[in-house]
Amino acid sequence: MADEHHQWKLGGLPPLIRPHSLAKHRIIEKYLHRYVNTITSNPSIPLFRLTLVDGFAGGGLYRDSLSSEERYGSPLLMLKAMRTAREDISNCRKQKLELDVEFYFIERDRDAFSHLDRTLRASEFAADVARSAHILNDEFSNQVPRIIERVKARKYGERAIFVLDQFGYSDVPMPQIRLILEELKQAEIILTFATDSLIDYMSDNDTTQKILERVGLPIGRDQIKTAKQANDWRWAIQAMLHKQIHQQSGARFFTPFFIRSIDSHRDFWLIHLSGHARARDVMVDLHWTENTSLSHYGRSGLQMLGYDQNEDVNLTRQSVLPIFKFDKEASDSTRHSLMAELPGRISEHNKAGGIPFWKFFEECTNESPATSEDFRMAIAELVAENAIVVRHSDVHKTRLRGVCERSDILLIPRQKLFQYPK
Repeated sequence: MADEHHQWKLGGLPPLIRPHSLAKHRIIEKYLHRYVNTITSNPSIPLFRLTLVDGFAGGGLYRDSLSSEERYGSPLLMLKAMRTAREDISNCRKQKLELDVEFYFIERDRDAFSHLDRTLRASEFAADVARSAHILNDEFSNQVPRIIERVKARKYGERAIFVLDQFGYSDVPMPQIRLILEELKQAEIILTFATDSLIDYMSDNDTTQKILERVGLPIGRDQIKTAKQANDWRWAIQAMLHKQIHQQSGARFFTPFFIRSIDSHRDFWLIHLSGHARARDVMVDLHWTENTSLSHYGRSGLQMLGYDQNEDVNLTRQSVLPIFKFDKEASDSTRHSLMAELPGRISEHNKAGGIPFWKFFEECTNESPATSEDFRMAIAELVAENAIVVRHSDVHKTRLRGVCERSDILLIPRQKLFQYPK
């Protein structure tokens, strides 16, 4: 959307865009492309309907702050991602598949909207825009009920992705996000949240409480006061925000990782909210791909964002918690952490006869920066060490090389149980 830093005028130069925002745009484009490829991998699907919504669309174009080259905004990147997906489908599938995508590009600022409208209609995607795009000069919140009803009305079309890249932290209240996810079971939301700006502003006063009430994050004065007494108080507040965003959004699965702005030294979260573990898995895999831009505070294994103010210094031996950067060191740390922690978690299910791999992954995924493939690899190593047993779900045949199917059962060998008390 338009703000004091991102202003568009017809006939004028587009505003500058900084590297951290370009990284965010890359992730959004790549995720949309992977999303379609993942869903349409079933060769029996003849039709795939999808709705893409950009709730704070901006003016459509930017200039790279480093090179001054023209860069696409998120509406054009959405159109580009769908064109690439269509080309992939055409090249890779023998059986024809129709990809039916509707777009909603919403921008409340009049000048930005005018620039966006002209840019889209003059772009290489003009035919797609004319056929299937709704370009709206309005508040996103005003359009939510209409879009929900339209998505519901599309036969076989309840899949929708909302990109909510608002400026600041107060434009998208959690109740709206909860409404979307409750009404559209196949919906996903990619939300940017100006974490540092809100943390800088947070205090145990009336003004902060009014802002949090408006956003729909019920964090009380005493909670804020206690968090600010912690050794690493910023991380303590992040942990509270992380918990509240998850709870108030109603999303079953989420990613809370942040993008760091090197030039402004301010971070914002790129949050993915959905009802499906597979969707989160695809997004986390992209975070590893974009490892120069994304990170989070905290651990590499399970309970990555768990916080106890009495343990933070003891845990890290330093006053500031380390930053997990999705690099080679983080990858090694993740593998070692999973090797150490998975047996204990799996042992909790032994009395019930074990737990299917995918159900176990769903149980743990919100706690970890690891992908499902990371889980599989760690389990394979643990099987080789006889620390875990993997069995076929139907014939109870033992898997010697780890997990082969999502339904495979994970167990701890009886002789190992004493190592992992409940």
